[in-house]
Amino acid sequence: MRALVTGATSGIGLAIAAELALRGTDLVIVARDKNRLDSVAARLANYSGVTVETLAADLLDDAGIAAVISRLQDADSVVDMLVNNAGIGLPPGGFLGNDIDTSRRLTSLNVDAVMRLSHAALPAMIRRGRGGLLTVASIAAFTPGTPAITYSASKAWAVAFGEGLNTLLRSTGVHSTVVAPGFVRSEFHSRSGVATAGIPERLWLTPEQVAIAAVNAFARNTPLVVPGAIWRTGFAIGSRLPRPWLRAGFAALMSRTSSPRTGSSSAAPSIQTEGTV
Repeated sequence: MRALVTGATSGIGLAIAAELALRGTDLVIVARDKNRLDSVAARLANYSGVTVETLAADLLDDAGIAAVISRLQDADSVVDMLVNNAGIGLPPGGFLGNDIDTSRRLTSLNVDAVMRLSHAALPAMIRRGRGGLLTVASIAAFTPGTPAITYSASKAWAVAFGEGLNTLLRSTGVHSTVVAPGFVRSEFHSRSGVATAGIPERLWLTPEQVAIAAVNAFARNTPLVVPGAIWRTGFAIGSRLPRPWLRAGFAALMSRTSSPRTGSSSAAPSIQTEGTV
């Protein structure tokens, strides 16, 4: 089996790649930084013994998308699993505080790239009757009242898309799973310029926790998985609450991440993530 993982040089993407490698899956890892890709590939290959191929590509660029599509459709070196992990958030200021091109970059990566790569990968998987997609979303998909409305909307699309594909592909032997984690120790928040000091420690997940839950769910062809007991409980309760209550509650929680971070967290693991919420 071979999996192609986007955004694979840090955090959730790297952790999923590592978990797949530990289970004997060969890898094609995709990111923008060739030097970092090569370093990560060597580490993964050395500790797991699988074959790790690198592909440097910027998924915000049509040429980068085309390069990944070409690799997905290579009949001589079949890709059985596509992990749609690469994604970004908005800087402080959100939708109205940033220019529209910033939001368009977000939807280009979080929505358009996922759709284009999935559309390219699925026909061959269906013909073979095996394989599938694992898409990284966020618990923010279910909380449209948060300040990060563009990000939440993009992840709501990912959930609807992935769950819809699970139904569409049900008789084909091809899987589609969406993982929707809560707060993950990551590079994501610092890259987006938001503080996290106000978030209770019990709400944090590691990339490895997310990866194990995601890969296990994919193996079972589970349409949607929310990693972490506290987040699963919150999701179950939240799904039964009136929508205004849910929006207000999560907006209050997210308000604790509204200012730039002044330092890195001492609790951050050595492997960091492209990230979520």
